[in-house]
Amino acid sequence: MTVRNLMLTAWVFLAAVAAFSAETPAEPAYRRGVNLAGPEFGKGRGTLHKDYTFNNEATFKYFAEQGFDVFRVPVKWGRLQPELGGELDAGYFGMLKQNIAWAKAHGAMVLIDLHDYGRRGMIVDGQPKSCIVDHPYDGKILVKASDLAELWVRLSSAFKDEPAVYGYGLMNEPHGMGEADWKVISNVVVKAIRANADKKLILVAGNHWSNAGNWEKHNGPESWVEDPDSNFMYEAHCYFDQDMSGQYKKTYAEELEKNKDMAMVGAKRVGDFIAWCKKNNVRGFIGEFGVPDSDPRWYEETLEHFMRALDEAGMGGTYWAGGTYWGKYPMSIQPTEKFTVHRPQMAVLRKHLTPKAEAAAQPEPEAAK
Repeated sequence: MTVRNLMLTAWVFLAAVAAFSAETPAEPAYRRGVNLAGPEFGKGRGTLHKDYTFNNEATFKYFAEQGFDVFRVPVKWGRLQPELGGELDAGYFGMLKQNIAWAKAHGAMVLIDLHDYGRRGMIVDGQPKSCIVDHPYDGKILVKASDLAELWVRLSSAFKDEPAVYGYGLMNEPHGMGEADWKVISNVVVKAIRANADKKLILVAGNHWSNAGNWEKHNGPESWVEDPDSNFMYEAHCYFDQDMSGQYKKTYAEELEKNKDMAMVGAKRVGDFIAWCKKNNVRGFIGEFGVPDSDPRWYEETLEHFMRALDEAGMGGTYWAGGTYWGKYPMSIQPTEKFTVHRPQMAVLRKHLTPKAEAAAQPEPEAAK
């Protein structure tokens, strides 16, 4: 082949790479989505469609069409893996995989959320008991950090090459951990996932219900996750009622009597978490936030200012919550009337979606001479 032909071949190759890059958008700076609750409802193993449910394709389609591109899907450890260290339950695991397939079909991704609060349901002396990971009962640890790591390695082996899985939420809202150390536990799990040749995003929740408003008080001033791939985020949750619980027992007017700056309460609470992340040069994610539909001020003012704070920080998050089992739950954004009527919070959420990612600019290939 002549030098000229070699140069022409190189030019064609470079042009093809540039064209491909132009058509393949980069990962957005952050993603915005919704929790699709249901698989974690109820106690114990439960009965499908009675105690708990997995959401249908119409729900995934609706929220994807509204512009959400990540779904946090909560699952329950004891249903996913009935026997500690045993095989995954084919039915429950199969429904999780179906949810991921539906998200993928509609251009979105799934964040798998182990929704167990630092615990696992066990039968102890013939009675159901919620056992804290790495906390001893009568001198014996019944659920170990290595058990949690073993579960996540199973999930990792199933999903590490699945592009529709956005990441792994190691444990929802650990709290009241007794003698256990959540920082040690979370690093055991991160290490096991990485040892499985899995480079996916890992979300590590904070202790004490992962509360954004008092994050440093309960998690200390410094980052603790040790990740050789540096692909992790700290997950916080942020609610705007007086006790930060998300139960919203008081009306907006009653809350306003106690706090005249209710419009900014969410922005201030999440601001503490944002500042902690910046100080430690780490990424953060708000796994849960939500407001009731009982008073427009909850979403038109408080939620709006909260979302602006997330936008300015470039931080992702998933609203709590959507899902077909919510009924009249005031924070639900599940549409009504056969998916034709939006919930009022949606108008604010749609203003603060995932930013469109631009393809990385590629240099123009030099013309052959």
